[in-house]
Amino acid sequence: MPLVGIKEILVHARQRQYGVPSLLAGNLDMVTGMIKAAEEVRSPLILAFNRQMTPTIPATLSLPMSVRAAQQAGVPVAVFLDHGHDLEEVVQAIHLGASAVMFDGSRLDYEENVRQTREVVRVAHAVGVDVEAELGAIGGSAAETGRIDETVEDQDAHPERYFTDPELAAEFVERTGVDVLAVSFGNVHGVYRGKPRLDLERVRRIHARVLVPLAAHGASGLAEEVYPQLIQSGISKVGYYTAMGMVVARQLKYMLAEADDSVLAYHQIIAASVAAFYTETKWLLQLLGCAGKADLA
Repeated sequence: MPLVGIKEILVHARQRQYGVPSLLAGNLDMVTGMIKAAEEVRSPLILAFNRQMTPTIPATLSLPMSVRAAQQAGVPVAVFLDHGHDLEEVVQAIHLGASAVMFDGSRLDYEENVRQTREVVRVAHAVGVDVEAELGAIGGSAAETGRIDETVEDQDAHPERYFTDPELAAEFVERTGVDVLAVSFGNVHGVYRGKPRLDLERVRRIHARVLVPLAAHGASGLAEEVYPQLIQSGISKVGYYTAMGMVVARQLKYMLAEADDSVLAYHQIIAASVAAFYTETKWLLQLLGCAGKADLA
């Protein structure tokens, strides 16, 4: 099945009200387990490369690997640059085969975000690549967003200052021509501090004004019952890594603690890693309601 863009996947998800995960695909273990799960439950999938989260794995290796795996998959798979911060990074990802890119201009003032996002859209759309942008600012881990500034630090104390404005969201989409909009409504990257406080009414208001699919970054680690609420409010793309990464790490830690050092070799760790990402991805695909939606018809 050919590599697809996020627009094709997420328009279908928005119309039929289910969610599709965007999963950190930093290495072959992750990609192999994730695609195996998607093929088994017949689900579309988004594989995300995030330079800040896997800095030791070059984009020149990771992105082509994900692209090749997506091209060989039996279900629709998009390969996505997550949190690109300038046109140069976006163009590199396009040259490496990404079918979708994110330009994260949330650190910029509104007019500059519009200007730079519009230029990214012009370049990407010229070669058939979809674009996601962010309006508002999603807090949490600076490692994931690549932002090390007062915005990230201040959001824990005053998160509502950085929530997406529904009226501005409609204007932003119209002026930039983006295919997907990442919104801020109390979601944070990394581990949540205390109980999450999500403004789902704000998401509903944005969804009513904006015709493109909406993305929620930092959506792992929530209670299971929250995910259907996210989707019903209008979220189509669910950014999910931290909780999955922590579960897999615990499983590998347990395996290593129980293993016999005299026979343990690294290929066994690889196999266990693939199996763990497969299990966690399969559970998530079923939770978000995208299992059985691979047809996109």
